[in-house]
Amino acid sequence: MTETKIKIEGMMCGHCQASVTKAIMAVSGVSAVSVNLAGKEATVTYDSKKATVDAIKAAIVDAGYKA
Repeated sequence: MTETKIKIEGMMCGHCQASVTKAIMAVSGVSAVSVNLAGKEATVTYDSKKATVDAIKAAIVDAGYKA
């Protein structure tokens, strides 16, 4: 498993945090995610054979936020 931190812009509240978490968890290969609202970043654990950082960032952008 690989762990990475991704900066996220545009989150304002707990609902935003939940939306980003849901979007990232929907990426195949992601096993865990922790979104820090105050720090404006997500810590993501994923299988690098099934998911890429680009795919995770795309999911964040698709949810309406900037990665």
